[in-house]
Amino acid sequence: MKQTAVEWLVEQYIEKLTITPRMVEQAKQMEKEQMIQIYKAAFTDGFNGELFEFEQYYNETFKSE
Repeated sequence: MKQTAVEWLVEQYIEKLTITPRMVEQAKQMEKEQMIQIYKAAFTDGFNGELFEFEQYYNETFKSE
């Protein structure tokens, strides 16, 4: 499963015991890219006649069981 931007930033903090402005900017960029992927998935699924379920997409993409 993929990591969310928040999970990545927390992991960086745990490893380095600090968060730099560069890490914050990288996490923001990761979040933007993840939002674009979610939007594209919703757009594509909507045109295939399937109801886009954000929670299902999020769980399949970012949650590990």
